[in-house]
Amino acid sequence: MLNYVLDYIPYIFIALCLIYPLRTVIYNQFQTFLAKNKEIDVVSAGGFIPFLRMLHAEQGAMVTSKLPFENTISVVNSEVMKATLHIGDRPIGLFKFLQPLMGEDNLQIFDAERAARFRQISGSAFGQEVLVSKYDDMRNVGIDLIKRWEESLNSQDNIIIRMQEQCLEFSLRATSKAILSSDIPHYLNFKEFKQSYDTALSGMFDKQFGLLDDDREKEFQQSLNTFLTTLSKLINDRKNKKRSMEEDNLEKPAFVKDLLDILLTENDPETGCPFSDEMIRSIMSVYLTAGYHTTGAAIPFTLFALTQNPKVKARLQEEIDDVLQDRLPTFEDLSKMDYLTQVIKEALRIHPPGTFCARLIKSGSALPKAVENLQVQADNTTILYCIPLYHENPSYFANPKKFDPSRFSQENIKSVKPNTYCPFGFGARICPAERLAMVDIKMMVCMIMQKFDFELAMKVVDVQMEERFVVMAKNDILIKLKPRSGINA
Repeated sequence: MLNYVLDYIPYIFIALCLIYPLRTVIYNQFQTFLAKNKEIDVVSAGGFIPFLRMLHAEQGAMVTSKLPFENTISVVNSEVMKATLHIGDRPIGLFKFLQPLMGEDNLQIFDAERAARFRQISGSAFGQEVLVSKYDDMRNVGIDLIKRWEESLNSQDNIIIRMQEQCLEFSLRATSKAILSSDIPHYLNFKEFKQSYDTALSGMFDKQFGLLDDDREKEFQQSLNTFLTTLSKLINDRKNKKRSMEEDNLEKPAFVKDLLDILLTENDPETGCPFSDEMIRSIMSVYLTAGYHTTGAAIPFTLFALTQNPKVKARLQEEIDDVLQDRLPTFEDLSKMDYLTQVIKEALRIHPPGTFCARLIKSGSALPKAVENLQVQADNTTILYCIPLYHENPSYFANPKKFDPSRFSQENIKSVKPNTYCPFGFGARICPAERLAMVDIKMMVCMIMQKFDFELAMKVVDVQMEERFVVMAKNDILIKLKPRSGINA
């Protein structure tokens, strides 16, 4: 019997040699099949940006399938962006999740003509005259925050700051000063206001993906009501103050109109009548959201980038010290610091707060023929432009992961390909408050670097991105502050 078995061993060995590689091929093909057919949604991908990143890696510069929206494509192509600069229409459905906070009829979904008419009357609210008049009030918000940190350092060598949390508080206060009023009433508890706002915004974002359980739904509704009630009270206080002055025939002091002043004194170009209370609240919600989160996230990410690039940090420190000479930065000072501008622009390239822009192409005939070759020709098509994918594209920015402010120096900025850098959006619907955001970011970075040495107080791998209304640090950004030696600022 044994001899019989031994006679077949060579044949068994040959069979195994044939079957094993075949098994490997079959197994690999099966795994490939599963990978291709596995449905990956936004949540399982880890967010909308990584979801789009996966789709573009699979489909190329234009994604036409597997998107969670109908009649939608995602494009990473500067020529498409150039061809759509003039288009101001946005897809209503894409911004529907904002309705609880901003109302059913809100600025985000105004069609192109209506948005352009509104910009004509509101544009001055973010012009130089308003920014200069509001600058000291916004700077005082930053001064108060820095004094708080200095007081904590009086009894210890260093402190660790949750920089994102602190800068978001600064940003909400500063933005409120800029668009609501320089004279914020004392009854307003900003920490509670911020907490209700953050909870409402986070809940609104998660609700669109079905991520709210009953407890969070209840918390979301309560926070939303608190925020909207407080905002309505702030608006009504300004209205009553204005009415009282008119009734008492008091001479109006000379002042520059901010956004709320414009909404209270001008007519809605859509109706020809005064802006309704609901529309005023909606517009203020839009600008608070955009200004608050953009600035609040950009400052800590700029500081984070500086901790990882000591040579850049040292050069920026030298410029700030040379220009300011131990005094507080004025509005004019900010425009003199060219390297500061380069650093912030590069920080916004690598860590753009905004996730994507969107345009509604009502008719393919509105696009140049060069774009038609890219199949952007169906009527009522939504185009998504994922901002981080433009900024990290090596075809647009050499060595894109490297933090290199010199990309935006006067001698190099002309080399940046047009329609590839868009931290504040682009074209007809670019953020109107871009200048306000840049002023706040520059001002706060200056004042922090004047007073403190700083370093990252957490592992770099723990600085993880999280998508809310903007891209934020999931675990905050912990920064260790210590006094600068030899500085008498």
